Amino acid sequence: MPASVLIPRAFQDMVRPFLPYADAGELGASDELAALGLDSMGVVQLLAALEEGYDLEFADEALNQDTFATIGSLWQTVSEALPAGQHGDA
Repeated sequence: MPASVLIPRAFQDMVRPFLPYADAGELGASDELAALGLDSMGVVQLLAALEEGYDLEFADEALNQDTFATIGSLWQTVSEALPAGQHGDA
């Protein structure tokens, strides 16, 4: 995903509590989740929060390291799982 892709504010707000090293600025698509403090327990909690917040269920094949590598890769996975027309701020 290109670093220039804008990540919706609602998504950033949902993800930020799981990123202890993130500053208050915008989260960029190329920001690495592990570098921002996301650990294995955080992945599980974040996954549950995203599924509840966006009323979706991740496909088993989406639950991998690539999905949780960067803000952009995670947003891409979430946006692909959303119903058509629901890709903006939730």
